[in-house]
Amino acid sequence: MIWSITSKEEMENYGISSVFKYYREALGKDNVKLAVVDENDKLDFLQKEDVALLRTASESLINTIRAKGVKTTAEDFSKYELVKDKKKVFRFLCSCGIRAPKQYHLSSLQEGKTYFVKPRYGSDSFGISEKSICRTPKEVMEQVKYLKEEFGMESIVEEYIAGSDCTVTCINNHKYLLLCSISIDCDETNGIQTRDCKVGFKECCSAMNDDRLMNLAGTIFLYLGLKSHARIDFRKGIDGRYYPIDINLLPGLGPLDHLSKSLLLCKNMSYIDALKAVIASAS
Repeated sequence: MIWSITSKEEMENYGISSVFKYYREALGKDNVKLAVVDENDKLDFLQKEDVALLRTASESLINTIRAKGVKTTAEDFSKYELVKDKKKVFRFLCSCGIRAPKQYHLSSLQEGKTYFVKPRYGSDSFGISEKSICRTPKEVMEQVKYLKEEFGMESIVEEYIAGSDCTVTCINNHKYLLLCSISIDCDETNGIQTRDCKVGFKECCSAMNDDRLMNLAGTIFLYLGLKSHARIDFRKGIDGRYYPIDINLLPGLGPLDHLSKSLLLCKNMSYIDALKAVIASAS
């Protein structure tokens, strides 16, 4: 049995159930079940032959799943703890010699520079809009204040990379690392992915065949010591460089999410095969 496991809190916040119906249709209703549990649940329903498809970053649930000895897509909790904090991600990338957008303290802002303001924590482009691009220190301060007051979010300020967004799906099939990269056309919002673009179907994706990008994503995956799968977002600058901007260890698994899109556009893999590839990455 394949168990899609999430916490009650994340079910309420992210609506996992709306995607789970696609899991059932793709994998067969008798082959996959949804478990919405408290964080301290002992998960006694898990059997040795089951696969735990993790859909939560809860430390207690991750540790319980791993202690059960079943196959799982769960990584060590320390990996989730690292990637949720974009300041920590920046420091990690720098320590590996990988160039990411430079981050700034509010006291070091200068006129004549363009900055990008985004939430320090979170994913799925929450808090990202065209106003995230700030061309003066005053605009930076206003956006930082807005994110705090509107969403209760702490911000980071980084250099704005003029260019476009792209993402790489990384799946470990235990023989090699499957890498699929797509560009994300967001012309309506100055080339940046916003929450509105994602949910409002205002983006258009296409396959990319740049070995530099996929090798960089694979390097980050290996440096992190990941075992299962991830989706790594990049900004492609007009200088041709790729700058990692986000690492997602719980990428969306719906048929219209970027992971599924990348496998379809790059490898002509159906949604069913995309889900099977993710499940096969369990270890």
